[in-house]
Amino acid sequence: MGTSVGMKVLFLSLFLFLQASASELSTFDILPGKLHKGGVLTAAGVPEADGVNMNVSVVYEIRKRDLVPVPSQYLKGTYDQKLPAQFMSEQGYLDLEKTKSIHLEDASVEHLGRVAMGALSDAHLIHIIPDNHRSEMFLVYHPSIPGLGWDQLKLVLHTEIPLLGDYVIEGKLHTP
Repeated sequence: MGTSVGMKVLFLSLFLFLQASASELSTFDILPGKLHKGGVLTAAGVPEADGVNMNVSVVYEIRKRDLVPVPSQYLKGTYDQKLPAQFMSEQGYLDLEKTKSIHLEDASVEHLGRVAMGALSDAHLIHIIPDNHRSEMFLVYHPSIPGLGWDQLKLVLHTEIPLLGDYVIEGKLHTP
């Protein structure tokens, strides 16, 4: 009897650990821009131990065009944002659609409405604005998309470099 209870506790603990450490991952092909030829962008959503939040980490690496004097610190980077864990499913986007916007600890998240996306209709257009205003992110979410559910992502880097200005990095979900 004690072994059975011990096994149940072990399996429950293992299940909870796997749920807490699970992450959603989406990889995007960076579309060519005015100063770059492409690249790759990866977004991962990892639930935090509190179960209330998830950390979204966007890592990008772009390939600059030949003879373009872009400082190397702008060719690679990471954008981290804490979001409520409810955004790991459509329910978070549906709730945001009702409230139109929420303010988090260090950013505002806005629902800009529904958009058509290829054969998919009723995708959610989301805008994330960090309080530091050094960047902003637009994403298109649909529940049928694997990973984070994001099909398109646009990262706008606000720089003080005249050549770059507000530099836009757009990504389309990588399809093998």
